[in-house]
Amino acid sequence: MKHLITLSIDAGIATVTFDRAEKLNALSFDSFIQLDSIIKQLKKEKSLRLVIIDANGSDFCTGLDVKSISRSALTMVKLLFKWLPGNANLAQRVTLGWQEIKAPVICKIHGRCFGGGMQIALGADFRLASKDAQLSIMETRWGLTPDMAGSVILQGLMPYDQALKLTHLANPIDAKTALSLNLVTEVCDDLDKRCEQLKDALLKKSPDALAANKRTYQKHMLVNRRKLLAAETLNQIKILRGKNVKRAINNRLKDESKPFFDSANW
Repeated sequence: MKHLITLSIDAGIATVTFDRAEKLNALSFDSFIQLDSIIKQLKKEKSLRLVIIDANGSDFCTGLDVKSISRSALTMVKLLFKWLPGNANLAQRVTLGWQEIKAPVICKIHGRCFGGGMQIALGADFRLASKDAQLSIMETRWGLTPDMAGSVILQGLMPYDQALKLTHLANPIDAKTALSLNLVTEVCDDLDKRCEQLKDALLKKSPDALAANKRTYQKHMLVNRRKLLAAETLNQIKILRGKNVKRAINNRLKDESKPFFDSANW
């Protein structure tokens, strides 16, 4: 299996890098498998002090590789499968997994950060965005609903109406607008330099204190976690069973605007 996501650890600092630049770092099924494996490894690293999520190429991540994943119904089943409704499935673990790492997690966003890439970035503790960054919760464009646990994080970041507007319209927003909505932590003139500054500041603090802070603030943010995880998956399954998702994907791929069918599922 080709390494689509790479991991390096040096002196307690882990760097996780999206490395599929030729595909604009779009997420294939193998990307999910590799990210999940990396997160599991980092959870076991007792000497871990900091995690940085980065990306090679012009874009952080342009979202799901829809053509690749939609070819097989079995792939969707593997992404969404869970033993209990409130558990996290593979698609949700690559977002929530960062929250389960004791060390601080910084995500460096440049270029486009769309769909699944945005969901993964939401799992980080700090999101630093370059001035050229564009962000979008884009699943609605494909007739889908976000199902990667981003809703768990969004409820603690922004008001209901703003989160719903962002999700409904699925329009890209610039870094300045994202900052005003609390979708990113900072907008940076020099992304690499600012990440180094934040890294150095965090490494000067007690890792025990940082881990305790992270868990304390999560108590509020993750209060409805199991209910939201169940709702995300069940809603996505209902969508995938309907006809409108196929119409939305075809419209998107063929640049058409055929009307949708009346919805009987809702």
